[in-house]
This record gives sequence, structure tokens and C-alpha cells, in this order.
Amino acid sequence: MMHANDGADAPYWNGLAEGRLLLPRCRCGDWLWPAANHCAACGGEEIAWVDRPMRATIFSWTRTWHRFGLTESLDLPFVSIVATIDDCGIRLLGRLDDPDQLDPVIGEAIAGRSGATRVEGRDIPTIIWSRG
Repeated sequence: MMHANDGADAPYWNGLAEGRLLLPRCRCGDWLWPAANHCAACGGEEIAWVDRPMRATIFSWTRTWHRFGLTESLDLPFVSIVATIDDCGIRLLGRLDDPDQLDPVIGEAIAGRSGATRVEGRDIPTIIWSRG
């Protein structure tokens, strides 16, 4: 389930494909997202990719009831979540494991696991969020 990527965010995608959440942090302490090759705060280029637990709170969400391009592999309806990762403030998009179809609550604690979304015949690493 590898995602071929050689951009600044390649460690994120490769880590997610391996079941890990890796996020970039500059030596000065600032978290960087979107990923970059240098820090906007200090200009430094010493970026470390730090393993983070997949724990977050819901920042926003939407439930999708109709198909649109490249969502053919997803069961309808599905919930997309923008989550704020605990202790670093980075916001990431993922999909909610939503068997009961209960509306998420802004600020609700969620935990993630690595999954995939099938797009045009290939698996794209995805965070699958769950309540609690």
C-alpha cells in the first residue's frame, strides 16, 4: 500500500502506509504543516519526522451522500473529518469509521488508524478516525 511520493511530504505518506503517523518538526520546535523543506519561523532546514500517536479532536466534519470524482470505492454515506492532532496543532483530513452514523461533535476526542482509500486502481494511505 505504498504511495509513490518524493515531495516534502513523502515521509508522511510513507509512514501512514506503514501504519505510523509521522509529522515534521523543526529543530527550533515549530511543527510544520503542510510539510516543507525549511522552517517558516526560523528558516532552518533541520526537519525531523516525529512519530505521533493518532489521537486528535474533531475540528470540522461533513457527511457525503452523493458520489463525486474518485470516491467510487467508498460506501455512501461517508464522513470526512478534519482533526487537530493532540499536542502539536497540525490539522489532518481523514475518514470517520461511522457504523452508527451518529453526527460527530466538534471538539470530540478521536483516535486514528492507518487505512486506505482506493482511487483509480491504487490504494492511497488514509487515516480512519474512530470515536474515543
